[in-house]
Amino acid sequence: MEDTLRKLQIWASHGTIRQFYTEVSAKISPLGYEAEMTGDTVTCYRVRKEGGFLGIGARKVREPVFKVTRTDSEIVIDESSLDKEFVTLLAGMLAQH
Repeated sequence: MEDTLRKLQIWASHGTIRQFYTEVSAKISPLGYEAEMTGDTVTCYRVRKEGGFLGIGARKVREPVFKVTRTDSEIVIDESSLDKEFVTLLAGMLAQH
């Protein structure tokens, strides 16, 4: 897992955090995930619908699965909201690029 996180840190350090956000967002959205950028932080969420009847009145629930922040000189991955399955999926998608 450490090796996979290191690869993601290296990938995020190439270019700007906005470029990382754009690429990640495009790759994960067809798989039921969303990316959101706030300042120098990119957060990825697993999205699912909950409640309602036959889809009517259902609400969208976003669960954080990955968070990366770019400071002046480094990329920091927040391990408190880390989903190992998502990290492996993301690393595989970025390696294919």
